[in-house]
Amino acid sequence: MRVLLVLGGLALVAVGAAVVLVMLDSEEESAGYRVVTSAEPGPARDRKPPRRRFKPQEPASKDQAAARKKQARDIDEEVSEKNVMRFGQEFEKKWHEDRKRLGEERHRQMEKLWFEGRRPRGKQESIEKLEKLIEEFPDTNRAGCAAFELGHHMIRDRRLDLDARREKAAGYWRMVEERYGDTLCEYNAHAPARSKLALATWVLRYSDPAEARRVLEEVIEKHAGETDHLGQPLDQTARRVLDRIK
Repeated sequence: MRVLLVLGGLALVAVGAAVVLVMLDSEEESAGYRVVTSAEPGPARDRKPPRRRFKPQEPASKDQAAARKKQARDIDEEVSEKNVMRFGQEFEKKWHEDRKRLGEERHRQMEKLWFEGRRPRGKQESIEKLEKLIEEFPDTNRAGCAAFELGHHMIRDRRLDLDARREKAAGYWRMVEERYGDTLCEYNAHAPARSKLALATWVLRYSDPAEARRVLEEVIEKHAGETDHLGQPLDQTARRVLDRIK
């Protein structure tokens, strides 16, 4: 009997709870709001954002286009000046000496050949630009940098067989020492010592190991304290290469 009474009491409690929930739900709806779960789609969720409409831009006039080109040139020149100041004081001095001697317009033409001819390496259009630089501006500091880069271009020129590539590259790297012995490139990188390292690494170690060792020993002896474009001492680099070909 007691068990029946207990079960009956529990049933009454459950019925009472259900009645209370129904009353609360009806009150929410009558009050004008209803709780929406995240699984239920709402009107705000289904609404697409409005499409933005922009007024079409009118084409620039000839005067506006010319003004923009002049502004771009001015910005390029300003950036170039700032960059040169970051590339090392000794290099900066040579850069300004060449500009003073050539004049701003001629110097700008030379620098354009340099920056357009450096990359991509091994491509005909790059090689032609650096060759033109040496031809038109043979007595400049930049010509020595161009000769150094041309050596690397030749090593990567797939139009030639390997022996021809090494021969042409060696010719340009030897040119740096013979004609441009005091050349400095960006970040005060010493072109003659770098050319000797490249000559020994890319050419002589395969064709004449004894000569390669002689050139590397010369770098260690005569170019101590000189650095590459990353600031690394070139004599230390020469020692590492020398250890690999002994």
